[in-house]
Amino acid sequence: MSAVFRKYRYYIFIILVGLGSLAVLNGLLQLDQQTIIFPDCDNYLQSAQKMYHKFTGHFYRPMVMAFITGIPYLFGSSDAGIFTWSLVVNIFCWLSTSILLFEILKNFVSPKKAFGVAILPFLVVGNTVLNFHLLTENIFVFCIMLAFYTLLQYYKTRHFGYLSFSLAVFISSMLIKPGAKFLAIVIVLFYFKELLKNYRQRSMIFFYGSVLMVLIQVVGMRIQYGDFTISYIDGVTYHNYICSKAECFKNGTTYDQINNPRAEYLFTLDFTEQKKIAAADLKNQLQNNFPNFVKAYFDDVKENTISGNSCIHFLENKKNSPDFDFWKTFFFDVTKWQNRLLSLLAVVLAGYFMLKNFRTNRWKFVIAFFIAYIIILSGISCGQGDRFHLVTFPFVFLLLGLFVYRQKGTTLFSEPPQT
Repeated sequence: MSAVFRKYRYYIFIILVGLGSLAVLNGLLQLDQQTIIFPDCDNYLQSAQKMYHKFTGHFYRPMVMAFITGIPYLFGSSDAGIFTWSLVVNIFCWLSTSILLFEILKNFVSPKKAFGVAILPFLVVGNTVLNFHLLTENIFVFCIMLAFYTLLQYYKTRHFGYLSFSLAVFISSMLIKPGAKFLAIVIVLFYFKELLKNYRQRSMIFFYGSVLMVLIQVVGMRIQYGDFTISYIDGVTYHNYICSKAECFKNGTTYDQINNPRAEYLFTLDFTEQKKIAAADLKNQLQNNFPNFVKAYFDDVKENTISGNSCIHFLENKKNSPDFDFWKTFFFDVTKWQNRLLSLLAVVLAGYFMLKNFRTNRWKFVIAFFIAYIIILSGISCGQGDRFHLVTFPFVFLLLGLFVYRQKGTTLFSEPPQT
């Protein structure tokens, strides 16, 4: 028994630290007592209902997230059971992300140091709070960490199957978060030569399977709603946020996410018209209102960098605890400063690793590129608190660990043979 404990002690400690931090935060903020369902959460519930009850797709939320969310329906679950299941899935992904982070860092540093870095994500309050909401963030983070872990195995073993699986996860991630589609495309192009040279390998089934899922998604959207697209959420997002804010700057008015006449008008149209109107609006803003568009973009990035966790902002004192307001204010302020400091660190580390590893270490470069991609993409939207940038924080800790502890793994990533 002691031998088993010694072998798995770091994994056990990671899980215990994670569950302990979750229990403390839950006790102070009454997270499991809250009943508010945010609009995005309601969308994900609807997507699961459509998939499992009507065998159709959702206009905003793609099928992989709908499949994960709705699994309890296979066993006769009610809608309430979906939210319980979501908590279980989120906690599993949240803990597993740190375990994968530990596994990755063990290749470069001692297990003790890897453990120290791996528990850092548990200190990020925003990620912890999102476990209690039916959202994609912690599932998406786990998938991307898994993709980087298997990509690492490819460089270690030179087995193409790991690369095929890693790219398949990147591609599938766009069916969880549609905003990841350009990330997946760029990374696939990054490894396109390897794919061409191995296109007949049996392990290409991972890659082909993920591409097939995307094709099913876009064809299904064409049949059901009228367009070949993964989701209609992209047009709605840039129309209702960055383009609307640019128009407000042009007219000298204050942007209001809730009372937005442009958004209200867009939602009166069918989805094909929404896509056309949004695309035409984006073209117009770029051609005729470019300075204000740029201003709106940087204002969005700034807001996504300095804001606290909006889920904490809406917490209610369900148990009438006398110190609830103190802890609510305290942890909201913590999320603000964590967002600011870790976003700044994200930019610095991503820039450093991209410049340093562009030609010498593709694995590290791709991690840094992912962080930069998320930060850059955040400029299209606002009013989401720290939800955009906190996706990068576990990877910021990964790069931080690689930067601080550089004594091992210097020859691990020589490029695989090109034959």
